[in-house]
Amino acid sequence: MGDPLEALCAVLGDEARVCGALSGALRAERDAAIVLDADAIVASLAERRALNDELARLAATRRHLVRSLARARGQTAEGVTELLPLLAPEPGRRVRQQLRGLRQAVLDARSLGRQNALFAASSLDGVGEMLRLLASLQPGARYGADARVAASGGPTNRIDRRV
Repeated sequence: MGDPLEALCAVLGDEARVCGALSGALRAERDAAIVLDADAIVASLAERRALNDELARLAATRRHLVRSLARARGQTAEGVTELLPLLAPEPGRRVRQQLRGLRQAVLDARSLGRQNALFAASSLDGVGEMLRLLASLQPGARYGADARVAASGGPTNRIDRRV
């Protein structure tokens, strides 16, 4: 496996790269949702799942490397921040630099994830409000996922236009 410290720096870099790809998938998902492209939304979700699986694998590798490096120094550490004080200045600087890049990539991905969740919730609220309005104009009507009206009792061309 080579030098565990170099391996740790490489894993932190890989995690940052995968988080960057996750941000790209989140942007694509947002763009697809805006234009209502269901196929692109599904593709983005599949990509997100694969990237999340890759991140989980990398995180497990990182935790293993951190524990190994701490054990080699006669200490215990579960996270990179616990390991940093155990490292010499130069190796510690390299690890900090990689950790900084990972933290920024995680913040970017989390921010995009929150924005997408807010957009989706707002969109669903808007659809719900439209359905309530339509139901008040055509009592007893049902509106399907394809936005077609299935009126009950009476012709559909007699919509109450009072607002």
